[in-house]
Amino acid sequence: MNFLSYVVLGGLSYAAGWLIRTKVLDKETPEQPYNLKHPAILGYMGGFFIVMLIVSWLIGRYMLGHIHIDLAFIIVNRLLA
Repeated sequence: MNFLSYVVLGGLSYAAGWLIRTKVLDKETPEQPYNLKHPAILGYMGGFFIVMLIVSWLIGRYMLGHIHIDLAFIIVNRLLA
C-alpha cells in the first residue's frame, strides 16, 4: 500500500470516531465520565479493532495477493493505523 491509501484509511477512521462521538455519545449524559475504561468506549474500540483486522486481511488478500493469512502484514498494518 502506498502513503495515500494509509491517509485515506486514517481519515475514514477519524471521521467514524468523530461521528460516534458527536452523534451517539454526546446525546446522553453518562453516569460516569467517558474515558478509556468506560464500557461504551471499550465496546466501540473493540468493534473498530475487529473491523480493521478484517479490512487488513482483505487488503492483504485481494490487493496485495497474499494467499495465506499474512500475520506480519496485519500486525504492522494495525500498529500503523
